[in-house]
Amino acid sequence: MKPFFQAGWTISDIQHALDWRTTPGLHGRESWGPLPQHDRENQSYIDHCRGLRAAILHRLNLWRTTTGEIMLSKSQRAAAESTQARAAARAAAQRHATRAAQRPAHQSAAATGAAMARAALAEARRRNHN
Repeated sequence: MKPFFQAGWTISDIQHALDWRTTPGLHGRESWGPLPQHDRENQSYIDHCRGLRAAILHRLNLWRTTTGEIMLSKSQRAAAESTQARAAARAAAQRHATRAAQRPAHQSAAATGAAMARAALAEARRRNHN
């Protein structure tokens, strides 16, 4: 598990990887079944530990690319999507403010003042996020 933690994964990400497949399995299921349980009557504790280790490694290794690189974890993907959404919102607000500031001068003083206020607010938000 050390390589996953070194790649920035959290304990919650490891739990997610152990519970969920990267893609649906053979029967369309996205979740794994439970990890192997120790059968005290038919299995030694050492054999159970070996089987459990193999199951954990198998599930985690499916979160690697074909070249062996560790994929982005659930929390890393969520953070990247959030960052992209914020950047898109800032860009849209900036475009809107720029268009509003470039409108013809025949607008009323109130409309012009409101457009300038929106542009100033957008600029202030942009500065605070950078």
